[in-house]
Amino acid sequence: MRLSNIWAVLRKELRHILRNPSSFILATISPVFLLVVFTYSLSVDIKNVSVAIMDMDQTDLSRRYAALLASTGDLLVDHVATSYHDIAWWMERGDIRAAVVVPRGFAADAQAGRPTGIQIIVDGTDPNTAGHAITHIMGRTQYFAQQVLMTTLTRQGIPVGGEPLIDLRVRTWYNPAFKFVIGIAPALIAVVLSMPAVSVSLTIAREKEKGTLESLAATPLSRAEMMIGKIIPYVFIGLLSVVLCVLVAVLWFEVPFRGDPVLYLLLAADYLFAMFAIALLISVLVNTQQVAIAASILIFMFSGMFTSGIFYPISAMGPVMKMEAMMIPATHFVFITRGVFVKGAGLAGVWGYAIALLIIGFLFLGLTVLLFKKKVS
Repeated sequence: MRLSNIWAVLRKELRHILRNPSSFILATISPVFLLVVFTYSLSVDIKNVSVAIMDMDQTDLSRRYAALLASTGDLLVDHVATSYHDIAWWMERGDIRAAVVVPRGFAADAQAGRPTGIQIIVDGTDPNTAGHAITHIMGRTQYFAQQVLMTTLTRQGIPVGGEPLIDLRVRTWYNPAFKFVIGIAPALIAVVLSMPAVSVSLTIAREKEKGTLESLAATPLSRAEMMIGKIIPYVFIGLLSVVLCVLVAVLWFEVPFRGDPVLYLLLAADYLFAMFAIALLISVLVNTQQVAIAASILIFMFSGMFTSGIFYPISAMGPVMKMEAMMIPATHFVFITRGVFVKGAGLAGVWGYAIALLIIGFLFLGLTVLLFKKKVS
């Protein structure tokens, strides 16, 4: 390979990007737009879940329990039912997401130390909201039961003081407030950077459609020189998009950036190289830009969204799905960007993912060079 030949292809591709506003916007601005849209769409903290309560006991203790359920903004006890028909009607209309039924004899059984029951009815059509309601209702019920038990034991003259057997203290690192946006925004950067890859997937396909591939085939350029020369300008353009996405995440969504910015840019370049190598292979295999766009969006965006570990942990996937996830560059960059962004991880913590991206990049670049033929049928 000759550097002068690579430089010639690089200049040609860079001029095309700068002269074509749509290509430049697709590679730089569209990822930022998608990051804002996806983050607002997906980072919804569940609060004020509407809950109905049916108090069949009507005692001071049952009313205290109902007040405890409504003591914070996670649950909104705004419906009081008198029958199961009310609960069914409100749940069918979507007015409530859960209902709590306090049975008759609740206070008498609890104060006598006898087992008592509370029924939770949940609308399962929205599993996330249903899980949120169950978790908070059960947590407050257990706390209330502990308070009732201590009161009962005190009345019976049984001492309840002293140190507990287990002093359980929970400390959450990196995201103490459990803000969903802190976890989702950095991970989504890996997904939205698929847009520069879409631009790369159009390079050879565009040459085929416009007939300019004949002139390139007639040059003394080697296949490797052509592929490398086409990737490099998009890597630099993609890094500009990375900087814009990081600024939006930090300044707009207030996500902390605790890592080394220079290291992050180097790792991002590694990620872009792996993605662009796959995008070039797509461009070599297809003959039209429309097919290239559809294939690249399917491979990069959809697979990056659902199999990269953003929503579902890799450990919970089956063997075949794990293997597929490991072949997707977004899977490795999600670990990298969350580690560098939120944890402040250095190279020692993410080098394995960086090596995997390099292997993917060189593997697919090699396949692209082998499959690309310098001739026009």
